[in-house]
Amino acid sequence: MKAIISSAILALFIPACCWAAADRARSCIVKATESLPKIAGLQVKKSGTRSMAPEQLANWKGQSKPIIVDIDIVATGIVERYTYICASSPTGAAFVQRILD
Repeated sequence: MKAIISSAILALFIPACCWAAADRARSCIVKATESLPKIAGLQVKKSGTRSMAPEQLANWKGQSKPIIVDIDIVATGIVERYTYICASSPTGAAFVQRILD
């Protein structure tokens, strides 16, 4: 179910240009969606990526430039936003960790 929702969201929100950035954003959104808590009735309403703040990026020690993934969900009538930081390994695998925004 989450895979279908993720695919639909990706088709709507990832631009057709900048394929490398789009592939990276896509893999980060999918990985973040997989990391959402397992709640019955959870629905993803919207997802997207944004750049990391320059102040935070100045302290970043990783090899790849991280991005922020925002996922808006509805579960049991409550609307929430889950925010993750996403970085890629040299092989292209995405790693996500939830952050409190």
